[in-house]
This record gives sequence, structure tokens and C-alpha cells, in this order.
Amino acid sequence: MKVLIIGGNSSVSRYVIPLLSEDYEVVTVGRRNCDINLDPNKAMVDQLPSHVDIVLHTAAAFGRQTDAEIYETEKYNVLDTMDLCFHLKKMNVKHFIFISSIFVHLEDTSPLHSIYDISKRHAEEIIKYCLERDEIPYTILRPSQLYGKDASFIKHHPFLYQIVEMASKGDEITLFGQKGGSANYLHIRDFTQVIYRVIKNGVFGVYDCTTITPNTYLEIARNVYELTNNVVAIDFLKDRKESGQIFEYDETIYNKVNYHPKVSIREALSEILNAK
Repeated sequence: MKVLIIGGNSSVSRYVIPLLSEDYEVVTVGRRNCDINLDPNKAMVDQLPSHVDIVLHTAAAFGRQTDAEIYETEKYNVLDTMDLCFHLKKMNVKHFIFISSIFVHLEDTSPLHSIYDISKRHAEEIIKYCLERDEIPYTILRPSQLYGKDASFIKHHPFLYQIVEMASKGDEITLFGQKGGSANYLHIRDFTQVIYRVIKNGVFGVYDCTTITPNTYLEIARNVYELTNNVVAIDFLKDRKESGQIFEYDETIYNKVNYHPKVSIREALSEILNAK
């Protein structure tokens, strides 16, 4: 069977390709260094193979500041995804997997709310409408904050990696609030295992992918200080609102694919430090 991966250079794709390549013929699509390097002057759908069995869509735009970035994010995440949905039936696709984000649950009042989560919600609605109309099975996965040792994760979670950098040098870290804040950091290896098993077992539906227990920034900082043999130096600004955002744990997808996250935060931090 042939799997087409759109966004062949994404962080998710780089980890899932070795898993899928053991059982499938994998074809990558992207802007560079892929099996199919897209010509920006042509529509993406006009450059895709005539037939594939499975499509995994990992590509996304994250710009959220300027008018041009907001427009590009909505166009790339929503309109290009819509064009792809229109094309899936022509390629005789039997399973479409879309990597969304847990941020679709953000309230408008959240400091993390942006065009990114808006566009992901729009994309999900488009996928459901188009693929149910065309009777194409689909899976939407909503991972929480993905991280790993690759430098590509830094731009998405700068605060996490700033803590790692400062604590590894023995510098004092300032955290906000009484406990410093929390986030649901899901390791990339765990998430790509879920993707692999969703494809392998033909699991359809819409699923959140978070961690059982949120990671506190205090816990992260203490682990890095200890792993680097530095004295713990943490200051709290208790009058400031705690950083981060946590999401409710739902183990439905993990039960369906018979895999639960295994990579501990301490193990992952050790890998990040060793990769520096």
C-alpha cells in the first residue's frame, strides 16, 4: 500500500517515516527535500500522484502576527486542505489522516489563542464536511504540545527550551505564580507511534492526544538542574499569572491503538541535553 505524506519535512514526518517505511511504500510531498518537491506556482493537488491508498497530512502554517502571516496561515491550513479534500476521491484514497492540534479547544480569552487554532478548527470542519459527503474514512488527531531533541521544536515552545538552556548553565530561572505553570508536553516518539498504529489498524474518528499528567515548569527546571549537576535556583513572581495551558486527558485513542505514552519528561530532557 502507498502512503502519501504531505509536509514531508515536518517534525512529525521525520519521526513517522521510518515507522511507516517498514510496512508501506511512502511518498513525501513538500517544499524541499521530498520525493515530490512542490512548485509554488502550481496548485498542490495538480502535483500529486494519481493514486495512493492513504494520505497523512502533517503540514501546517504557524504565522500569527502580521496581516500577511494571518492570511497565509488560513490559506495554507484551511483552503489548501479543502482543495486536497476535493482531490482525495480522484486518487481513490481509502484513509485520510489530518494532524490538527489540541489548541482547537482554546477559549478566545486564552493568551495562546491565535489564527493558528482558529485555522485548525476551520480545517477540521472542512474535512468532516467534505469527506463525509464523499464517504472517505478519516482520522483527526489533536496532539498537545509536541517536543523532542530536534531543534525544530524550539520555535514552537520557546519557553520550554529557554528553561532547559538556562538551567543547564546553572542560571536562575523566574517562574510566574505560586507553582510556575504547567503544560501537556507530549513526546514526538509517543505521538508518531499513535499515528503509525492508527494507519496500521485503520482507526477512524477524531481524537485528542494529551499526557496523563501535565508537566509543571518547576518539575522541568528541577530535572534539568539535577541532570546537569547544577544547584537549583528558581524564583517565583507570585503576583503574576502562571504560564502555560493544560488540557483534559482523554485516553480513548490510546486504548484504541493499544499504546500509551511512555517517554518520561526526565528521559526526554536528558536526550535534549545530550543533543545540545
